Amino acid sequence: MKSLIKILIPRQLLLLLILATGLLNHVILIPSLLRAAGRDSWIGVIAAFPISVLFLYLIYYIVKNSPPEGFYSLIKHRFGKVVYSLLTVPVLLFLFLSSYVTLKDLIIWLNAYFLADFSLFMITFVLVTACFFATLAGIKSMASASGLLLPLVILFGIMIAAINSSVKDPSLLLPIFSQGWNPVLKGMIYTLSGLLEIYIITLLQPFSQEAIKFRHLLVLLVILTGLILGPLSASIMEFGPVESTNFRYPAYEQWRILSIGEYINHLDFFALYQWLSGALIRIGLFMYLLGVFLTRGLKHYRLKPLIVLFMYLLLFGAVHFIPLEPYDFNNYIYHYFLPGSLIFFMTYTLLSALILFVLKKRGEQYGKSIGF
Repeated sequence: MKSLIKILIPRQLLLLLILATGLLNHVILIPSLLRAAGRDSWIGVIAAFPISVLFLYLIYYIVKNSPPEGFYSLIKHRFGKVVYSLLTVPVLLFLFLSSYVTLKDLIIWLNAYFLADFSLFMITFVLVTACFFATLAGIKSMASASGLLLPLVILFGIMIAAINSSVKDPSLLLPIFSQGWNPVLKGMIYTLSGLLEIYIITLLQPFSQEAIKFRHLLVLLVILTGLILGPLSASIMEFGPVESTNFRYPAYEQWRILSIGEYINHLDFFALYQWLSGALIRIGLFMYLLGVFLTRGLKHYRLKPLIVLFMYLLLFGAVHFIPLEPYDFNNYIYHYFLPGSLIFFMTYTLLSALILFVLKKRGEQYGKSIGF
């Protein structure tokens, strides 16, 4: 990745991550968070924020002390292909599994609410094809698309929050700690599994034209925290903690009760725009990053079509031909994917920072640079 063309500014990277990781925090994460912590889930989000700030400092340390080519290029250069492969295999596995979970969850949602009589094969084929072309277009095109898609996503979010305020009952958020600290601690675990996905910025660093500042990461963290806390607390205030826990898609249920006056309702089709925008960018970006690792001597921001085709054939096969019922899929997310994501991000954040710290100290001792 030494000769990779740097084509994005930090603002564009933030737009990409807000859409990509925002879908996880806004949609996929909340049902598991409610299941784990119930009424106290919103307290868990607030309690997890200071911890996420500490990890944010470590992520900034990684970005700041990595060469312009990125942390993993440094690992390959300084430690060789064996260590590089051992460190990157879990990253590749996460990127693929995250794409799988996003696509599978989107298909279940579309089939349940909008396309109940439509062929699952065709739904999967159309979505995979759209994501395939997003990945093939490259990260520059996805960043430009994010700049066009995100403003309306935000506008629709503000609209539903404002209009539904008349049906919210803040008293349903109380009492807190009615079952002790255990639900809050569980809520913190699931919250951190979403917030620490900011670590993905280390994979995007090689494409950045400018240095990534701490304020960029802090703004991203605050936005992602709001994307969890907003619909989570709104769901509890609108439906109560018990009913919210029973919903598979609490954020979407808020669209279903949206009404403007007496005659304007059934505006939940706006949710399609939000969901599809986030899913397209998330899957397209993660599969793109996967392709970057699988490509030798990448000199351009666009991947080879055969590599992209191979990756998406694997994804299509995993989603369509591996039988997994919605109930089992939800349990997989709750018991394995989200806790596993937390372990992955905490481990890799600490390990990456430790490696750079040791290299920096050795460089100071021998008067060498930490980079190439």
